[in-house]
Amino acid sequence: MIKVVLGLLLVMGAKAQEAGFFEPPMPPPLPSPVEPTFLNPTIYYKPIIKYDVDRCDDETRVEMRSPEDKVLTRLCVKDFNNCVMQGACYVHDEDGRFRSFNYYARGEDGVPRFKEVDMRKCPYGYGMRNVCLDPYHTVAADLSIYKMGDVIFVPRLEGQKMPDGTIHDGFFVVRDAGGAIKGPGRFDFYTGFTRPFVPENTFNRLGFANIKNSFPYRMATEEEAVWVRENTGYPGTKKVVLLPPHR
Repeated sequence: MIKVVLGLLLVMGAKAQEAGFFEPPMPPPLPSPVEPTFLNPTIYYKPIIKYDVDRCDDETRVEMRSPEDKVLTRLCVKDFNNCVMQGACYVHDEDGRFRSFNYYARGEDGVPRFKEVDMRKCPYGYGMRNVCLDPYHTVAADLSIYKMGDVIFVPRLEGQKMPDGTIHDGFFVVRDAGGAIKGPGRFDFYTGFTRPFVPENTFNRLGFANIKNSFPYRMATEEEAVWVRENTGYPGTKKVVLLPPHR
């Protein structure tokens, strides 16, 4: 029976070809669905520290030293530790000067050393490799995966109003790294002097202060990346320091 059916199919196929009928080609296979890429965020900032005789006893202040072991200023222990954790800080020192410091490295004694930053060149301090930080548009990333100057797009931030009044375009430039920033989806978002957990920090309101949250992102196209780097002045910055009131 099977042989009879196959024979009939062959005869029918031959007659269809003689009549000019051909089986249409199969369409190409559909592309595999692209899985969305997600990030886990945190926020870091540059604290503003004001010298105040009432904040701590003079005897308990910590000396902030340069790599050459020069005393730069003296801070309360809590303020010094926050400066170390954030990697940088502004200081209104005991002489009334407003100064900017960046973490440099630990000395042979294990104590962190800092360098004073020329605010005319990098008003918000340095990220990695003398690249200027750019508030609200900088991320720290794992430099074993990303390279300095890479650009990412985060849809959740597009169109959002920043604390400085600007409207965000959703793009961020990799300008920094961090000891705890490991993996392809870990990014630390820099918010200038805007503290992470205050209501006025847009990133906090949108959930970027919680590492347990996940948000979609993608790498920028080359054309987008070129535009973003030019628009933000990378590796410098086009911004100037706009300081909030003293705390």
